[in-house]
Amino acid sequence: MLPTRRWAALAGVACFLAVYAVVLDEPTPLVAACGLAAWLVVAQVDAVGTMRAVDRDLSATVSVDPTSVSVGDRAAVTLTASLPEAVDAPVRVELVAPPSVNAPERPRRTVAFDPGDTEGSVTYSVEFPVAGRIAFDEAAVDIEGRAGLFTETVTLDLDARCLVEPPAPDGIHVGRGGELVGATFGDHASDQTGPGHVPHETRQYLPGDTLSQVDWKTTARMNHPYIREFESESDYLLSLVVDCGSHMNRGPTGRTMLSYAREVALGLVDAAESHADPVSAQFVGDAATTWEFGPSSSSNAYQTVRRRLLSIAPTASPRRPVGASRPVAPEDARKRSRRLDGDDSAFAETLRPYLKDGESYVSRVSDRPLFDAVKSACSRSDRQDHLVLVTDDSAKVETYEAVVVASKRTSQTSVFLTPTTFFDDAAEGETVEAGGAGDATGFVAFEEFRKRLERLPNVTAYEVAPKGSIELATGRATAAE
Repeated sequence: MLPTRRWAALAGVACFLAVYAVVLDEPTPLVAACGLAAWLVVAQVDAVGTMRAVDRDLSATVSVDPTSVSVGDRAAVTLTASLPEAVDAPVRVELVAPPSVNAPERPRRTVAFDPGDTEGSVTYSVEFPVAGRIAFDEAAVDIEGRAGLFTETVTLDLDARCLVEPPAPDGIHVGRGGELVGATFGDHASDQTGPGHVPHETRQYLPGDTLSQVDWKTTARMNHPYIREFESESDYLLSLVVDCGSHMNRGPTGRTMLSYAREVALGLVDAAESHADPVSAQFVGDAATTWEFGPSSSSNAYQTVRRRLLSIAPTASPRRPVGASRPVAPEDARKRSRRLDGDDSAFAETLRPYLKDGESYVSRVSDRPLFDAVKSACSRSDRQDHLVLVTDDSAKVETYEAVVVASKRTSQTSVFLTPTTFFDDAAEGETVEAGGAGDATGFVAFEEFRKRLERLPNVTAYEVAPKGSIELATGRATAAE
């Protein structure tokens, strides 16, 4: 509880009267000073009682409409406060605006109780410039004593949230070789037969089988009892590795490569939640893993991953270091070395030792963050898992070697690639929104890399791009043929 300026002025008058009485040796000013001091004490006791009553009885609620918006949108926030009985003192309830929203000035978001009021509400508009889950969870209550001599501020806990989603690209294409595909994380079976949901096969009746397992149609047709067995569904661990390096920031605002990658990752998390599958996630920047979670199948796990996906941003480096991301694989090095056979030039003599060095390739790839993240995700695999890598095709060697590891250590690997040819500087004149497709050569090279990934065991590779760009690119590729 704090005194107001009015209290300070009256306290000063009381002190002055007391000093004046001593100096003049007169009792009258001293009596006045004592009376004024006694009144200030009574006012303080009364203010304490009023503040305790308001703190105990005041209730407040807040609502946000709509509860889900996009970055840059506005929403209406309504604050309602009430008291069971009127108090003879001013009370102001202010909703504390989260720092990540643009809210109006304090008077416009404050419910003011005049003496005698028991209820009030205020509605105002806020803007959301940042993606994420925004919480309106606190109100500041200013209580003033009836005499206006003391004031106190207490807090009320509230519970209102709004999901702010980043700009989502329209017309997203997820496919293979230009052909659109459907769901990528659907039902999955464990290869174990018995009671379950997915029909597996029929077999002849054996002693011990129950009547509930009898396939009556097959029995009638074969004139012998037959049993229908089912596959029992199992939980798969979704190991999600999302590349959020600076190279994923190519493209116009709201339609960058990372924007398309985020939409795919969100869809995979939704599918995992629908199957109650455990989920783990790693977000990989230019230099290291920036965030890691799981594995977990708790109700909060999916929301946690979604929240981080919605707030994910590329790291600050302008471009992925080319020298560190595109080492030459030993197989390619040997092919190039054979081309130098018989060449005795100084250039060939200088180049030949580098093409024979395989250790450099191994160390340079294994030290890259994306490779390390995939390897880490595979290390906690129990073979009943689905590793998903979401990246682009700018570092083909690193991506390929990471997928090689995943194909050997996981039961299923999916790779979602955003083709850089649709987003690089050469395609700036043809915006993603207009369906710019880059050059046909770039798309053909991307498709060759995607098919190379699919030749690995247990691997499926998809392209993720603007729908208009894919249609234009496939048309150009067909015409070029």
